[in-house]
This record gives sequence, C-alpha cells and structure tokens, in this order.
Amino acid sequence: MTTPSAAPSPPAIRPLAAGHVLVAMLVALLGGALLNAQGILRTAERQELGTGRSVALALAEPLASVSSLLRIDAPREAIDEALGRVTPRRDVDAVIPVATTTTTRPGEAPATTTTRPALRAVTAGEPLDVWIIGDSFAELFGPALVNRSTDTGLVEAEVDFRFISGLSRPDYFDWPAYIREQLPKLMPDAAVVIFGGNDAQDVAVAGQRFEVGTEAWVDLYAQRVGEAMDALADGVDRVYWVGLPIMESDSFTANVLMMNAVYESEAAARSSVTYISSFDLFKDEAGEYNAYLDGKHMRYADGAHFTWNGGYRLADEVLAVIGREWDLP
Repeated sequence: MTTPSAAPSPPAIRPLAAGHVLVAMLVALLGGALLNAQGILRTAERQELGTGRSVALALAEPLASVSSLLRIDAPREAIDEALGRVTPRRDVDAVIPVATTTTTRPGEAPATTTTRPALRAVTAGEPLDVWIIGDSFAELFGPALVNRSTDTGLVEAEVDFRFISGLSRPDYFDWPAYIREQLPKLMPDAAVVIFGGNDAQDVAVAGQRFEVGTEAWVDLYAQRVGEAMDALADGVDRVYWVGLPIMESDSFTANVLMMNAVYESEAAARSSVTYISSFDLFKDEAGEYNAYLDGKHMRYADGAHFTWNGGYRLADEVLAVIGREWDLP
C-alpha cells in the first residue's frame, strides 16, 4: 500500500525590496498629484506673496501643465460634474445678458476721435480668426469661448495662456515680447485678453520697489498694460480686453477695481481696443459676490477662478460684443 505524497507547499511570498516599495509609493503620490494638479495650483496661488508661494508655484505649475496636456484631470472634472460642481456645456444657458462695453471712462470725452477702420466681411469660408491669451483666468474661459466660437460656424479661435503669468513681471514672462513674436505667425483678426490674476504684487525695477496700490505702481502697471495693447494692436484689427469679475476676497476685489480702471483707461486711449467689463456680470441680485448664479456654480472654492459655467457665462458676453462689431448674425 502506497503512502499518499504530501501536498506541495505553496511558494513562499517574497517580500518586495525596500527600493521597489519606495518607487511604488512615489508613483502613487505622483499620480495623485497629477489628478488634483489644478487644485494644488490654486492652493499655491492663494498663499501670501513670498518665498514659500514662489516655491509652491514652481512645483505646482509643471504638474498642472502635464495634467492638462495629458487630460489626467478629466476624471476629477467628471466627478465635479456628477456632484453638481460644474455643469456640462449642453446645460449652460445659450443667452446671457450683456454687460456694458465701454471705450471711455464715465464722464470723460473720448481719448481719440480717430475712426475705426472698416472690418472685413466674415463668412463661413473666411471665418473670423481670434487669438485668446491671458493668465489662469483664461484656463476655462478660453476653451469656453473657443467652443462658443466654433458653434457659430463663422469664428475660429485658439487659446494661449500661462499659469502665474501676467503683466507686472516681464522678468518672469514677457507677454509683449511674446505677442510680437507670435502675431506674424498666427495672423489673427482679433485678440481676446484677460489678465490680472497675478499682477497685484510689489515689483522692483532697476533697484526701485513699487508697492502695489500706490500711484507709482498704478503708473507702472498702466505703462505695461499699454505696451501689451500696442503690441496686439500692431498685429490685429481689434483687441477685446476683458476686465476681472468681482472676487470673494474684499482685498482682491479692491485690487481688481484698481486694475480694471487701468484696463478701461488704456483701452479708451486706443481706437482698436475695446474694454469689456465682467465685474457686474458675476454679481448676485444683492450686488455681492456669489459662487452660484442662476442656479449654476460659477466660481471655484478659491473665490476667484471660473468653473465651466462661469467660463461660458463670460464667453457668451464676449462673443456678443465681438458679434456686434463684426456684424455676425
């Protein structure tokens, strides 16, 4: 009688080497950071000015760029949409009341009596070519305007924005120089511009410090805004400069009002530049900041940046202004 052989022992589980565990942890952390890259960036942007903020932005900006490029943040957007934080484009109202568009300051005579040159006819065969530029406020507003433009069949648009850029710090990113470099390549008919998210900061020029809010700072900022407007006006028929909306923070709102006044004043001095105010467009019925308007979520938790709904609300406003000037149906 044969004795049954013993069952084979299960193979021993080999523990992972410490190096493999570390690599796995790093990959998991990086994946999580990429999924939430936009939130990390906005958290960094809300920090007080200083070395800590600069370091945080330097780390967050590449993550956000890679996440957007590879669409890694798409699951996060889907979750936001499912939770009602944003609304799919098909549910956004097609018609938004148009806020006032001004080219002169209230109570002042026009800065110039030069007649605007006639604009070319826009057809489906020769659509209007629009270049949208700006800082992080163009992140969702820009694509929303592109989508709205495509719907018309008469407008083609593309977005070119930079996180943590602006006009206060040409030593970080020189927008006027970049504009002059790109316009001969792109040859758009018009440009839509939105800046100011990072501009309200102290700056230094040739060893002299300009403190934000002072008269000297405003004069310097007006000079830099004017330079950007001139660079654009040299290469396009129309410039549409979009002011910033009301913010949740009272201090940020005060800076927005200061910068918007500069945009409006500098636009009034140039016949080809139209200033479009968005400040009242994002007020509630009480005239206050509200992240929700008309039952839709308009602004992110940072109290500043647009959600998709906010982006489309502003895109409808801007496209209406463009449509009137270019005689679009």
